[in-house]
Amino acid sequence: MKNLTAAVCVFAISIASLSIGNILLKLGMTRYDTLAATGMPVARALWNTPQITAGVLLMFVQFGCTMTLFKWGWDVSVVLPVMGLCYAAMAIMGKWMLDEPVNATRWFGIILIMAGVFFVARSGVAGKPN
Repeated sequence: MKNLTAAVCVFAISIASLSIGNILLKLGMTRYDTLAATGMPVARALWNTPQITAGVLLMFVQFGCTMTLFKWGWDVSVVLPVMGLCYAAMAIMGKWMLDEPVNATRWFGIILIMAGVFFVARSGVAGKPN
């Protein structure tokens, strides 16, 4: 297993790329709907929506990071729950970049997710408790 610092960096890249990728997909699909509504052919509308391509590429980066963590010996029962931090990142970016409403119930759910990530991270990795 690689050292913890390298793993934290890969986790951060993975969470950021998935979160930003999702934002780009949302922006791209909104633009695509606008273009398609004008009668533009599907292929041309997709070609004129680079946010979709960028979002998918960032999701490939996230996929590569997840594979790297598995290759380094991280347990799936640790990697995927820690990726739950994407929910917090998505709520913040959705509110900030897309002007989406994030009510108190959503924030409470995100706090619960973050608490779960904390407990999973403290449980140890690769079958070796802390």
